[in-house]
Amino acid sequence: MNTRIVPLLFAIACSLFNAAPVHAVLDKALKSGTKTKTENDAKGAKLPEYKGVKHSLGVTDFTNEASYRSRWQIGDNLRAMLESSLFESGRFIIVERGDLGAIAAEQDLQKSGRAAQSSRVAETGKLRSARYIATGNITEVSEDTSGEGGGIRIKGFKIGGSSAKAAVVLVVKLVDTTTGEVVASKRVRGEAGKSALRLSGYTSGLGGDFGAFAKTPLGEAAQDCIDAATVFIAESMEDFAVEGAVVAISGDQVIINLGTERGVSEGLSFFVRKDGEVLMDPDTGAVLDRLEGEVTAKIEITRVREKVSYCKVVDGQMPERGDRVVSR
Repeated sequence: MNTRIVPLLFAIACSLFNAAPVHAVLDKALKSGTKTKTENDAKGAKLPEYKGVKHSLGVTDFTNEASYRSRWQIGDNLRAMLESSLFESGRFIIVERGDLGAIAAEQDLQKSGRAAQSSRVAETGKLRSARYIATGNITEVSEDTSGEGGGIRIKGFKIGGSSAKAAVVLVVKLVDTTTGEVVASKRVRGEAGKSALRLSGYTSGLGGDFGAFAKTPLGEAAQDCIDAATVFIAESMEDFAVEGAVVAISGDQVIINLGTERGVSEGLSFFVRKDGEVLMDPDTGAVLDRLEGEVTAKIEITRVREKVSYCKVVDGQMPERGDRVVSR
């Protein structure tokens, strides 16, 4: 038991045996400076400040392989928590993948003619793509709501002691959406009491019971797990090139589909690279690898807007619309 609460418990015990009002003894003990100390020994996903170009990333629901059943939709909640944590890291543009059904339904409604027509609302064929998807498998979930015991019992009242415990184990994965290949994977474990819930401005897909879930020991264990998963994903993707495309050529200017929302700034250089040959397994048809394509030009950003950048060619030949642009 925390030694800081011993004087307070002793005062309450004395009050009960002397028939003095408990609240009076509590007030006296608290005013004397006796306090219960609580600590949070983790501060979330520990990542340095990032000023590089941002990857576009989707997050899908986690598969529950732990046979865990309760009122909590743990796979949905973990997906929402990971989206929020990745957004909070400042390293990613999050592409909606958790609630595509609602988006598709709105687009279908617009096409049906039953809604007021608009040229800029719910248009089909314009959903943003993501080269990589973050997801995972829930392999273990443990809860001990009985706690550790302890504390003291005075005249039928139990004071201090028990605390619930919970743990969550995930296998977090990064999947290449072109090949379906798992390009990075790691097992992470989270425990209650190490991380407090933090929600950024990105709250897409949070269910109505999410707030209640977050306050439970299981929610705390999930957040601890998500912190570790966020660090793993962020560090893994530092090795991946950010990709874009040439959207237009205007005179001697090359316009690409990467702008300030992706962390692009004036003076950055990109390469225009041809797609390399895809190596396929003749027996299974599986993608084995992709050869690195030829670099045909180097471009430098001269002017930036939210979603596009204007560039000049500093080496090589003038690109064409649709050419692939990479950061390395």
